[in-house]
Amino acid sequence: MKRGLVQIFSGVLFLLLLSPGYASAQGWFLWGTEGSYIHQLAHLLFCGAMIFFIYEMRQEKLLRFRGLRSLMWGCGILALWNLDAVVGHTLEWGRANRVFIGQGFFQRLVMEDWESWFYYLTKIDHFALLIPAFYLFYRGLKTLALESKSESR
Repeated sequence: MKRGLVQIFSGVLFLLLLSPGYASAQGWFLWGTEGSYIHQLAHLLFCGAMIFFIYEMRQEKLLRFRGLRSLMWGCGILALWNLDAVVGHTLEWGRANRVFIGQGFFQRLVMEDWESWFYYLTKIDHFALLIPAFYLFYRGLKTLALESKSESR
């Protein structure tokens, strides 16, 4: 069953890649640069890789190891961070108005609609999600290293 779904998904993806439509280079990019699309795609691929890593660890029943449990939670937080980054970048690049008004010490934030509030929330979440994710990665790798040392003795 899984193999059939993978083959169907791969076939659809292959057909989509082989059948692009006509695209004008001027008005097609919403955010003005091709790099913004590549950046968003990189976030989505990284999110997919983290979800796949979690799926594989659960399928192989590796969660009985404490270090791999920490790695799994780190991967989950990184997947969430990537989704948060996609939403934040979309809001940032789609904004028509300026974020700051004024110059120097007299600058102030423009918080006039829900997009502004959600944009700032996604920027704060970047750091609130990345620090715990990297800590869990560090703790998981350290635990795995200590376990492998104790087994080799």
